[in-house]
Amino acid sequence: MKESLLRAHRLFKDNLPSYSASVDEVRKITEEQMWGSLPVASDLITEEVDIDGMQGEWQFSPESCEERVLLYLHGGGYMMGSINSHRSESSEIGRVAKARTLAINYRLAPEHPFPAPIEDAMKAYSWLLDQGYYPQNIIIAGESAGGNLTAALLMYIRDTQTPLPAGGIMISPWIDLGLTGETYTTREGVDPINTKAAIQQLADNYLNGVSPTVPYASPIHGDLRGLPPIYVMVGEAEVMLSESLTFVTRAALAGVDIRFRSWPAMIHNWIFCHSFLEEAREGIDSAGAFMEELYSKQ
Repeated sequence: MKESLLRAHRLFKDNLPSYSASVDEVRKITEEQMWGSLPVASDLITEEVDIDGMQGEWQFSPESCEERVLLYLHGGGYMMGSINSHRSESSEIGRVAKARTLAINYRLAPEHPFPAPIEDAMKAYSWLLDQGYYPQNIIIAGESAGGNLTAALLMYIRDTQTPLPAGGIMISPWIDLGLTGETYTTREGVDPINTKAAIQQLADNYLNGVSPTVPYASPIHGDLRGLPPIYVMVGEAEVMLSESLTFVTRAALAGVDIRFRSWPAMIHNWIFCHSFLEEAREGIDSAGAFMEELYSKQ
C-alpha cells in the first residue's frame, strides 16, 4: 500500500472514538482530530447565512460563478459532522465546478432523528429558490449520510412537485440503513473507517424505530423514476460498496441518467484526503467534470 493511502487509513483509524464515548465526545473528536485536521484553501471566502433559523455558510473561491450553486450535505452518520468539519471537502468540490457552495448545519440524531435532516435539506433548497437561484443551476451533493440525504432530498423534491435541480452527486453513499449488502461482510476489516456494528448503532439512532425499508430513510428502496442526472462515486474497499451498485442498477432501470465510478483500493469517503492523496484529487476533478457538464447545458 502506498504511503499516501496509508496516511489516509491512519487519519481515520487513529482518531476514531471508542464505543464508550458519549455523543458529545464523538462529535468533538471527529470535528477536531479527524475531519477538522484537514486543510482549507487559503483563498476561500466564507459568509455566514441564516436559513430560517438554520445555520448555513456560503463558500466562495476566486473561480466561483455567481449563478451556480452547489448545495452540500455533509456526512457523519446523521450523528456528527458540520459545516466546519467538512469545509475542506465541500469548498473544493464547489471550486472545481466554478460554483458557490452552500453548506448547512442540518439537525442531527439522536436528538433529531429521521426525518429532521430531510426537512432541513428541503428548507435549504427552498430557500435557494426563494433567493432567485434557478433550479437548473443548482446541484446537490453529499458523502456518506450526506449521500443518503442527497438521494432522499431529490426524491422529496420530485414528490412535492418542486422544480428539480440540475443533478446530484453521491459520494460513498450510505443508502441502505438495513445494512443488507454483502460488502458489509466481505469488506469488514478492510475499510478502516466503518464497522457493521458501529454503522448499525448510527442507523438505530437515526431511524428511532422507523423501518429501514422506508424509502426516504433508505433510498435504495425508493422509486427513482423522474430524478435528474446522478453521479455515484465509491471506493472499492468500503463496506457500503454493494448498496451503491444496487442503487445504480435500479436507477438505470428507472430511466435515470445515472453515472458510476469506483476507485480501486479506496476507502470510505477517500475524497476527504484530496490535499495529499492522488486518487482523492482525481475524484474531486471527476465530480467537477460531471457538474460542468450539467451547468453547461443550461
